[in-house]
Amino acid sequence: MKILKISIIIPTRERSYYLHYALQTALEIDDENIEIIVSDNFSKDETKAVVEKFSDSRLKYLCTHKRVSMRENFNSAALKSTGDYIIFFGDDDGILPGQFKYLRRILEEHRPDGISWLKSSYIWPKDEFGNEFGGKRAGKIRFYGTRTFGTPVMYDPKDSFLDSLMKCNLKSFTSVTPNIYHGCVSRAFLEKNASERNVFFDSTIPDANFRFRAIMLGGNFIHLDHPFSINGDSAVSNGRAHNGYSTDDPRAKPADEFHQENENDPYLNIFGNHKFTPLLMMATLETLRSKIITFDKVPNMANWYSYVYNQSKISLPDETSKIVIKSLKDYAIKTSTLNELNVAIDMPMTKNKKTVKKILHRIKTIMSSFIIVVKKDGENNILSAVNIYDEILGDSYGYVLDNKEMQKKEWTRAKKRAKKIN
Repeated sequence: MKILKISIIIPTRERSYYLHYALQTALEIDDENIEIIVSDNFSKDETKAVVEKFSDSRLKYLCTHKRVSMRENFNSAALKSTGDYIIFFGDDDGILPGQFKYLRRILEEHRPDGISWLKSSYIWPKDEFGNEFGGKRAGKIRFYGTRTFGTPVMYDPKDSFLDSLMKCNLKSFTSVTPNIYHGCVSRAFLEKNASERNVFFDSTIPDANFRFRAIMLGGNFIHLDHPFSINGDSAVSNGRAHNGYSTDDPRAKPADEFHQENENDPYLNIFGNHKFTPLLMMATLETLRSKIITFDKVPNMANWYSYVYNQSKISLPDETSKIVIKSLKDYAIKTSTLNELNVAIDMPMTKNKKTVKKILHRIKTIMSSFIIVVKKDGENNILSAVNIYDEILGDSYGYVLDNKEMQKKEWTRAKKRAKKIN
């Protein structure tokens, strides 16, 4: 059986400062059967120059040559990649080079449709201008014993999560469902389940589009409670910008650019061009329901309307909330679900009550954890973070994959290595 080729794709747009470090995390992987693609969304900063600083036959630079939507950038890069498997991560994120050999091992042994894992998190302590960012939690990483060295768990996302998706119970599955972003998917799965030829992602947010599609159609997936990447949170992160800031707030700039770039994309969500995440989630589901002709399940529309409506009331300025609610009403009229919307509006706003089991699990998770400052050689960035993370994890995961009874022993060893670093 041939050795699998794996494509690692970093979509980027005018974040050359962060890309400089994020790219190095992938270049440090000791594996000749990978390609590393930087897909540049027509940046006007030093992005191309940053890529050209590195001489590596595995590295490819792609440029869109005009500003396009995030969806189109992701889709174009995936089409131009040549790997049997594809991984996406952001230009302020990092992949753990020392753990990559274990990801390959699992892919080679099982050849699944995809793999999801529990990514770690890191807040950049400074922005590109040297300004402080992120507060007390910045520049540190929390290591969790309950989320490290987990052995492969096989699952079909349709069996495991479709009911939750239909009921809008999103908190029950978002961390363990199939992912292309900080996750891995086979090219064969993308090609087999595309709604049309050469269109892998056909709504506004590519990772949500893929996740929901995989849940709706099902497949042979693996989940790992073990980090293979670190999610970076920086001053210019897209996720942070979509928190519903008012239009005159400078923190909304990445979301505003995202919104503008979507204007000419023919694969907009069924709700049109919006930048409020809860509405985008509902729009993703409804868009896919309109495109996947074999899918006939009907979601609990009252629950979905309630989720978007309540979140807009909680987190958006009044003028923005009114726009979102009008979009819901227009769609409800169009789809003859106005009664469900009215029910949703009348629903009392309830907080998710944590069960005793969940509280105890949370306590166990925190008690198994420790925090470490990821500063190395005077630097604290995503590259220093992945290097220190790899030093602490060492080769322990290989021993656990050989014998799952070694998990506790290897976690103890990891904690000892962390103490030496501190």
